[in-house]
Amino acid sequence: MKTFFNSLFSPAGLILLVLLAGRISFIQLIGLNLSPDEAYYWDWSRHLAWGYYSKPPMIAWIIHVFTHVLGVSEYGIRVPAALFHTAYLAFVFYLGKLLFDEKVGFWAMVAAAASPLAAVYSFVMTIDPPLFAFWALALCLAWQAAESQKFKDFFFLGIVIGLGLLTKQTMIAFLVFFFVWLALSREKRSLLKSPKSYLVALIVFLMILPNLLWNAKHGWITFKHTSHHFEEEWLNFLGPLIFLGEQAGVITPIIFGLMLFVFALFLSKEKLRNNEKLLFLFVFSALPLALVLPLSLLRKVNANWPYPFYAAGFVMLSALVLRGSWGESQKRLVRGLFFAGIILGMLVMMATYQLARTPEIFPPKLQRLLYKFTDWRDFASWVQKERKNQELVITLRRDFASELAFYLPDRPHTYTFWQGYVKSQYDLWDGLHKRLGEDAILVLSSRSEAKRYASCFEKLVFLGQYKKNIFGKKRQSVIFKGYNLKMCPYLDKR
Repeated sequence: MKTFFNSLFSPAGLILLVLLAGRISFIQLIGLNLSPDEAYYWDWSRHLAWGYYSKPPMIAWIIHVFTHVLGVSEYGIRVPAALFHTAYLAFVFYLGKLLFDEKVGFWAMVAAAASPLAAVYSFVMTIDPPLFAFWALALCLAWQAAESQKFKDFFFLGIVIGLGLLTKQTMIAFLVFFFVWLALSREKRSLLKSPKSYLVALIVFLMILPNLLWNAKHGWITFKHTSHHFEEEWLNFLGPLIFLGEQAGVITPIIFGLMLFVFALFLSKEKLRNNEKLLFLFVFSALPLALVLPLSLLRKVNANWPYPFYAAGFVMLSALVLRGSWGESQKRLVRGLFFAGIILGMLVMMATYQLARTPEIFPPKLQRLLYKFTDWRDFASWVQKERKNQELVITLRRDFASELAFYLPDRPHTYTFWQGYVKSQYDLWDGLHKRLGEDAILVLSSRSEAKRYASCFEKLVFLGQYKKNIFGKKRQSVIFKGYNLKMCPYLDKR
């Protein structure tokens, strides 16, 4: 890693430092409330464990550390997003420099930074910014380990893949493609016979083992949740086109189109296919993207899912655009498109930042992108006005539970009624059976929901209704007060 840090004493390192400072300042300036996912992960961080309902534990650990140091606040929760995404860009730069030269790394980094999704993940703290950083660092270590064949490089590769897998299940794909690459590579294939390669897998297994034991104890709940992502929802022949269109939006149409062109060029030219560096990048970018494509026939694929694969893709694109064998007219065209794509990405990136600060100057359709970041503090204030005696807070919705847990003044432990199956982490934590005899505030979506849960209280009284138009989209809720919580079928899964 010494060479990595040395590489940052460069124009690229200076740009990254300025970018990081700007991102952290931006987090301080914006008035966006936490999204439901951010609040949910923060609530996890109050209950440290080896696993959670839908994800491994890394996101909770990171938020716990940063809120301990910076305080429990929107700023404290979001600063790691800026740090991890900037680290991701630094690793993309280093990967390009490691495989080719500083210029290739620099423009790969710039292309990776110049997109709307890059802007979002620089100030919104989800599992993705850490995942991107671990994935890009693992790419650097995978190449370095295969080149040096030193024990320590394979050891650190296993550690980083393990950290990534403790962040998001997607990281297991990295280990798979690592062995696929070794199998396809003429120069590196011999490593399949080396115990060092399998040391990587062993380290990953040992690192994820506590999470596996946690899952075994909790009925393999994370695996069950993840399996739903691969269940058929429909057979939609337009799915792949929708998926490709969304990917064009994620990294801009020009850059995405050029990347697909570069992938096709690689497949069509034997000289390129025989280039070990390009093969490495192709296996970790085009191959996983191609495997995700058929899934879009069967279900909606979230636009952010394939984003880690672009780390290698940006480097491959930059390398072939800047170092490829082009005719003079082809060179002007390809480079012109590449830099035009970067400029377009920068404009969209700046618009994304501006939308977060001044949504009123944008069309209503774009304003509604901020719906989930808006009004939660006011919503909690409305609930608190009726919660005069610090009553329990019970709801049916994860977003209500997590946002109220964060924005209510005392940051209480919030609860959700049991609905017959595990819907969120709130169903796994010790529940309402321990709070019998207490009064509660019920925060529900409609008055009709209250009838079902009246049996859980001696008396249930309607307190009020909340309605607000947020960028043309309604948010509404009703509040009831329940007196003397008693045993009923909806307290918890036990």
